[in-house]
Amino acid sequence: MRLLNLSGLLLCLTMLPAAKADYATVQKLFEKQEYQLALPKLQQLAALGHVESQMLLSEAYEKGLGTTVDLNKAYAWALTARSFGHPKANERYTDLRDKLTSRRDGKAAFNEIGKKHSLQALTTQLYPIPQQIFTSNSQAVPVRQQDPDYPNYFSNKISAWAVVTYDINENGKVENAQVEVSFPKGALDSYILKAMAGWTFKPPRDSYGESIRLDHQIHTFRLGMSKSSDAKFLAKSKEYIEEMLKAANQDLSQYQYKLALVSQAKLVTGIDPLPWLLKAAINGHSKAQYSIAQCLLTGSLCDRDSNKAINWLTHAADAGDPKASYLLAHQLLNSDNIQFDPVRAAHYLETAALNEYLPAIIEYATLLAMSDDPEIRDPVKAAELAEQGRAIDSSHPKLLSALGVALIEQGQQKRGETLLKQSIASAQERKWAAENYEELLQTYQGTMQAETQ
Repeated sequence: MRLLNLSGLLLCLTMLPAAKADYATVQKLFEKQEYQLALPKLQQLAALGHVESQMLLSEAYEKGLGTTVDLNKAYAWALTARSFGHPKANERYTDLRDKLTSRRDGKAAFNEIGKKHSLQALTTQLYPIPQQIFTSNSQAVPVRQQDPDYPNYFSNKISAWAVVTYDINENGKVENAQVEVSFPKGALDSYILKAMAGWTFKPPRDSYGESIRLDHQIHTFRLGMSKSSDAKFLAKSKEYIEEMLKAANQDLSQYQYKLALVSQAKLVTGIDPLPWLLKAAINGHSKAQYSIAQCLLTGSLCDRDSNKAINWLTHAADAGDPKASYLLAHQLLNSDNIQFDPVRAAHYLETAALNEYLPAIIEYATLLAMSDDPEIRDPVKAAELAEQGRAIDSSHPKLLSALGVALIEQGQQKRGETLLKQSIASAQERKWAAENYEELLQTYQGTMQAETQ
């Protein structure tokens, strides 16, 4: 069995750029003495517990690299790195202790930094516990999941694999499908994505009967890998993954993330996905941070912890990930969460909506139209957002209901009621629970003045 375009597909680290956020990039900036560019990212990585970043940040504060000299902070970050067991941290801490003008001030700086960023603090705030308590996850039931339509010449001639992430919306349709890693690279991608565009599922429902959106699903495609004649392919695939492992060990976050996915897809044995996923997340990889949050919310790979999930989502959202912003807002709007904060949720929904992420547009329009908080409620803005969302999905029940309520709040009673009735019909057509939309109509029907001219 021959391989498709195999030559040149092994990882070439000199040709593939490191992720913008990771430590390898920060190191390169330091080598170029571009300290002011490097320092903000270095501080972010150190705050997440990236121990090499903590050591380098300590050096930056000691020598004034991109910042003013601050021996107290240099001392504090060295002590923080020591809490993670860095082999050179104790030597650096001892050296800096002798340089301090006031050990009391140095200790105060460590108390301030260590209470947030020491190993103990981050274990409490961020780091997942490997799954000890088995929990069943909400799963979408496949309705239509056809295989890719590979060309005839693939049959008995091609071996390949690919790991894909995708979302399932409330209608059971696939969104945002992306081939994250494949071998040979690109061999199957176009056929896979074309097939997945037609996949449909029956999504799970919440306690109110509403369909639940499922993000960050993972699927593995394998072609021609079950025959004894695949020995050459399997050897090359193993070599490819070994190169990926080397790159991951060089602190390149995108390969740490890819290695975690390959392990999760069971394309390699003896590698636990969670530690690599955590390394990539600590190394600033926003997709890995989002993935860790999903693990913490669903109980897959690690024990559930919504508070830690919110903290990871905050990091990913602040890095500009619209999906993380949306999911973070969704958690902040859950009154059962200890970090319940509708105002903060509105901020992150607005950020994601500005990136034209439809789920965020829908949620934000609904929140602006129906919130009881006068600091959030804005029917004019809600109507504008709902119309923006309807350009993508004109009959979405939540958009229709948000627009209906927003118009009623602006005095357009008749038109608002019409849209609320349309939201009920649309929910029924999509086989969604319609009770919430019916209650909205009953609540707002006849409660406002007649439509102003």
